[in-house]
Amino acid sequence: MSIQFNPLKFNHQTAICGGFKYHYVDEGSRDKDAITVVLIHGFPDLWYGWRYQIQYLASLGGYRVIAPDMLGYGETDKPGVDDDDQCAKNTTEIGGYCHPAYSIRSIASHLVELLDHLQVQKAVFVGHDWGTGIVARLGWHFPERVLAAIAIGNPFRPVTEHLVTIEDYIKENPAFQYMEYFVTPGAASEMNGMVEDIVNDIFTDESGNSNQDRIFYIQNLKNGGFQGPLSYYKSIEAFHHEELCLVGKRFIVPTLLLIVNNDPILHGEYCRQFSTDYFDSIEIDEIQTGEHWILTQNPEAVNRKLDDYLRKLFGQNKDVSESSAAVTLAAASFVSNMSVRHHGRQSNISRL
Repeated sequence: MSIQFNPLKFNHQTAICGGFKYHYVDEGSRDKDAITVVLIHGFPDLWYGWRYQIQYLASLGGYRVIAPDMLGYGETDKPGVDDDDQCAKNTTEIGGYCHPAYSIRSIASHLVELLDHLQVQKAVFVGHDWGTGIVARLGWHFPERVLAAIAIGNPFRPVTEHLVTIEDYIKENPAFQYMEYFVTPGAASEMNGMVEDIVNDIFTDESGNSNQDRIFYIQNLKNGGFQGPLSYYKSIEAFHHEELCLVGKRFIVPTLLLIVNNDPILHGEYCRQFSTDYFDSIEIDEIQTGEHWILTQNPEAVNRKLDDYLRKLFGQNKDVSESSAAVTLAAASFVSNMSVRHHGRQSNISRL
């Protein structure tokens, strides 16, 4: 049973991180002993993609849940949104122009600044899709600020001295063919004229999204466009030099890789091909039912896996049933009790 959430009925806040305005949702406990969980979305999602996980973790008690719109998305700043013409003028063999703010290390540093703004020393970081790469950089560059790193549906991959190009990604996994288009100059402008088609192809009823949910995504993507979101793909090659310090570096943060076996792109075989020898502590788990948009397609399974892992780490004693009915009731209660506290405001693509 799905729940219809009202995006406005969440606690919306903003902070300046790395010189940019970040919009985020802040729910759950404010107790000094609460564990902060930061949820990092991927492409072309928003904080809203985590709505089931926000309500669930907040309803457990003992967790403070933060879900930002990532740089270039939603109500967060979008450096480079007027740079499509500049992209055409600055095309290189590594995918064209990319605003330096979109380097993964830079974005990770912005999230550390968000913790400073929240007066939080350490947090659990959870990523989905592109968000897992950002969580990995947090664990590598800023392990002193990370309690645990959780990757949903997309594995952390070891950094190599040689540049892994977009062409290499496609050779690894032919389902990544869309990436070749994403890094071309003009792709953002073309996709900006197809927002409704793209959203309707991606955020389907089968993926756990309603017509109201699609309207919310359409509004946000029409306002912000695709220049920011596509910059993440350009950053793969543009800022590889920033990654070289990570070659051979161990990952010392406790880690959970949650594989979504039926994801048509980031499938189990792909996720399991990467070495885990560089982790000090990693647990690998899987979800059998659901595909790429598992956060909304099978939220009960995701929520259970998160709760189980967090309990193992922190020993939280939560008297909450793990049944689907209990999860649904918790969601309904959460939605009905939330109030507005602050509001400042086809192809492979469809399988992302």
